[in-house]
Amino acid sequence: MTKICFDHCVIFVPDLNLAIQQFSELGFIVSRGGEHKYTCNALIIFRDQTYIEIIALKKFWFRPIIRFAAKIGLLNYYANKKTDTSWRLIRWITKSYGALDWCLRTKNIQYALNSLARNKIPTLKKLAYQRKRPDGQIVQWELGCSKDYDLPFLIEDKTPINLRIAQDNNTKHTNGALGFKKIILSSKNTEKIAYGLSALLNENQNHSRKLPKTFSIGNIMISLKQEANPKSCFSLELSYSGNKRKCMNTKKTFGAVIWLTPNI
Repeated sequence: MTKICFDHCVIFVPDLNLAIQQFSELGFIVSRGGEHKYTCNALIIFRDQTYIEIIALKKFWFRPIIRFAAKIGLLNYYANKKTDTSWRLIRWITKSYGALDWCLRTKNIQYALNSLARNKIPTLKKLAYQRKRPDGQIVQWELGCSKDYDLPFLIEDKTPINLRIAQDNNTKHTNGALGFKKIILSSKNTEKIAYGLSALLNENQNHSRKLPKTFSIGNIMISLKQEANPKSCFSLELSYSGNKRKCMNTKKTFGAVIWLTPNI
């Protein structure tokens, strides 16, 4: 069985420069990640090489056309015809700003996809991706996922992980944030998420056993929250060096709910 680790979560924003400014005002060190074909991103990196990805559409001339296509459902129609990971990523553009998606890391993405398939969870073909860092270096990886937006997508590095998640005095956040403590996933069907996570984390799962409501991935707790109409994909609890639990200003996080929780 291949090892599965938590990698990152994704927050979708309308303007990357504004997002960098606002998250910096909240006490995070925000590092520019680079550019993909249609998007640009920035990272809030922690010491264990997990991170929050802040992603936005690039400001090309046809950006308003893409947003309009998303609004009237054309992008979802186009995505539905895909049989690979782009089925999921195209849908990012159709979502509201804020908490968008989350990702697990593996050293063998095909093995992880096969674990899902063995448990009768439909999967999509993996795809290779890359982005250009501000220093010109090219970072490469593969992404894979099930055909279920409630389950995480998967990443396998093809270049050294230090290129994708560069740590250079950028993990000492002035707000005291140390890293992920808990991710609360909101869904109409938490049992479906539990079944999928069990397939990824325990390929020999006992199907007759009651499915758990929480999972531990390393030191990070994944908690499932049943909601009839989820407002967002997830909320976060970050460990920090302070002594009082507090919630960050959601106006500055574009609606993403992020709690700072004492590291005890």
